[in-house]
Amino acid sequence: MIAASHTVRSEDNVERLSANGAELEYETRGSGEPLVLIHGAISAEAFDALLGESALASRYQVTNYHRRGFLGSSRHNGPCSIAEQAADALAVIRQVAGGRGHVAGHSYGGAILLQLALDAPEAVHTLALLEPPLPVPSAEAFIGRLAATAGIYAAGDGEGAMDAFLDIVLGPSEYKEACARHLPEGWHERAVADIDTFYQVEFPALGEWAFTRELAQGVTQPVLSVYGANSDPFFREGDTLIGDWLPQAETFVLPEASHGLEFMNPRGMAEGLVAFLAKHPMRVPATA
Repeated sequence: MIAASHTVRSEDNVERLSANGAELEYETRGSGEPLVLIHGAISAEAFDALLGESALASRYQVTNYHRRGFLGSSRHNGPCSIAEQAADALAVIRQVAGGRGHVAGHSYGGAILLQLALDAPEAVHTLALLEPPLPVPSAEAFIGRLAATAGIYAAGDGEGAMDAFLDIVLGPSEYKEACARHLPEGWHERAVADIDTFYQVEFPALGEWAFTRELAQGVTQPVLSVYGANSDPFFREGDTLIGDWLPQAETFVLPEASHGLEFMNPRGMAEGLVAFLAKHPMRVPATA
């Protein structure tokens, strides 16, 4: 059984929508062309620092929603596939962007974004892929290291499993200071409270998800591939694969960051997104 809902920090600007039998929280800041953010696993608050960057919010209407199983959004009551998560993202885009927008997905959220671009290409104007998990040569070994943390979780130590997971994907010397500086106070406790979502639902769903060279041919929109200068080779290999399978993609290497891209260097991430999005406007300016 998935853990019961827990108390969430109060936010005056958090709104809710009904989507596919669930209630999803979301927050929108700024004005301009719509940009929807799809957060990764573990913490729904990883994009919070990016929302505060004026370089982004001064030019775009930025929406961050909390996926099922996170914070005040509905709990899971069983399995939930990547395709089902993509359907939730589509509902958000319809709600806040009129059915089409720029979309950025981090890590697990990048897998959801790729599936969304395949299932509802009309809804995705551009894709910003922030280190999604892809079938690269080192994937088996890297995922095997993550799977080992499931034993800690199964022994009843959700916090220990989460911290071991973050040590692997972010680097033990990389993320603690960045989290303290850029994530909201209490994020760690809230992430621990949501940890069942990852081990009971999302990790199994990721194992069942497939993205192949053949499927990649269905992604024709502009693509930005982002990886951190300090990230594990697994994620850098992902950028190489994206460049091979999606030849329209351009790469942005974010300095001073590992896998926690958007909260390790939020200003650099905002500037990289703005530069990419500006090249691919949704509306063509009127001619004189």
